[in-house]
Amino acid sequence: MNRNELSIRLANEKKITKLQSDDIINTVFNIIKEALKEEQKVCIKDFGTFYVKPRKGRQLKDISTNKIIKVPDLMELKLKSSQAMKDYLNDKNDKIKWYN
Repeated sequence: MNRNELSIRLANEKKITKLQSDDIINTVFNIIKEALKEEQKVCIKDFGTFYVKPRKGRQLKDISTNKIIKVPDLMELKLKSSQAMKDYLNDKNDKIKWYN
């Protein structure tokens, strides 16, 4: 599912316009991106926790030219799924309370 499909589905389920759903989705994603940029965790109940993890730079060797390539330090985005989400994906629905 891409952002457009998500927006259409949100608009249909909540009986709002697609422009309104686009605005809601963009606002939520921007809030999440800003928090992650500040290296904060974003915890969404029954879904999981988004967080960034630093990854040290390293050196790689290009096998075709034997040149050393330097890969800089990076911040990687990670998602740790909640137990409720893992149970839902593995059809253990009796333990999950999904809220509408």
